[in-house]
Amino acid sequence: MDINELLKSKKKVFLDGGTGSEIQRLGGTMGPAFSGLANVFSPEIVIKVHESHINAGCDMITTNSFGTARHCLEPSNLGDQTIKINIDTVKLARQAVKNSGKKIKIAGSMSTYLALAENEFRPDTKFVPSFAKEEKNYKEQAKVLKEEGVEVLILEMLLDIDHAKILLNAALETDLPVWVGLSCCISKFDETVVGRNFRAEKERSIIYDPLKYPDEPKFLPEDKIINFAEIINSLKSIGGDVYGIMHSWFIDTKEGMKVLKSNWNGPIMFYPEIHKFDTSTMQALITENEIEFVDKCSELIDDQVKIIGGCCGVTDKHLKSLICLLYTSDAADEEDSVDLGGR
Repeated sequence: MDINELLKSKKKVFLDGGTGSEIQRLGGTMGPAFSGLANVFSPEIVIKVHESHINAGCDMITTNSFGTARHCLEPSNLGDQTIKINIDTVKLARQAVKNSGKKIKIAGSMSTYLALAENEFRPDTKFVPSFAKEEKNYKEQAKVLKEEGVEVLILEMLLDIDHAKILLNAALETDLPVWVGLSCCISKFDETVVGRNFRAEKERSIIYDPLKYPDEPKFLPEDKIINFAEIINSLKSIGGDVYGIMHSWFIDTKEGMKVLKSNWNGPIMFYPEIHKFDTSTMQALITENEIEFVDKCSELIDDQVKIIGGCCGVTDKHLKSLICLLYTSDAADEEDSVDLGGR
């Protein structure tokens, strides 16, 4: 069954959990490109993470290419290996699918993530590309992922309009289905929902000593606080088959969903973050256990939410608990169930 048929059915499509955070938890190589270096230096861990998500019951895994655009790899002197590394992200995912013996779909992950400064939580200004270079790099990555056979491109952690438009246009040029993953937060300044921003979010995602990190964390160099509805409508005017909220806290997603549903009538995807980071210990803090994760997800899932998974902090155990609950509910109506071979 192809992607469009899946979205028209009543079946929920289960995505994987937090690929990058799981690679980090299992000791994979991390760096300015987030988990992108693991494709080169820890490929066995990348495969293991994919396999764990498949075994948890997901229908679709995403390539470990969130941070493998050329400008993300250049700080690690791997820019000239960009094409090979992106090819390898698909090969590693395909190997995990082959090992599982199951029919699992593979999505290509792309993002507006920019390489981080060393030991900091902000883009490295030495490697922030011009908009023209950024566009070229996204087109290069999208082309490789399509040629390697991904079935859909998932754009992840879109926070603004300027960078997001460049990525969306590049993805649409492939003629693959494109799913748009937005991140949001409730602004502590005026309680409106905005594109996710460290400066605006009410609850700190990163626990750090401001004396040690004098430069405030930021996702994008412009650090704009942008109304969420404005982001949705600006991108929607360009295209995209699915819109959704990912890499966002449950409390922010709950309000963000209201805004999204007021501005988007199509299928929705949803995969939350449950991961904080404490710089004093350099360890992740998981905010919800499996039961809490399932309960909070269940509150936000309705008929319009077609695609469900997890982002940073979501393990195979979280994912399996959620799939068991929702798949059991789906299977209760056998007439509407669709066998993807994933379970």
